[in-house]
Amino acid sequence: MEDYALEACPWRTVDDCGGAFTMGVIGGGVFQAIKVFHNAPTFNFRSRLLS
Repeated sequence: MEDYALEACPWRTVDDCGGAFTMGVIGGGVFQAIKVFHNAPTFNFRSRLLS
């Protein structure tokens, strides 16, 4: 019964949502970075320097 004597419910919900939002931002950023680097066109430095 003492486990329920944590913080007040609204503040606990806000803290939990903040953690979930942070995990989503980091995970989404990593996922989007992988997707962008995978689909990016290749850049050939030699042809760019010689022309």
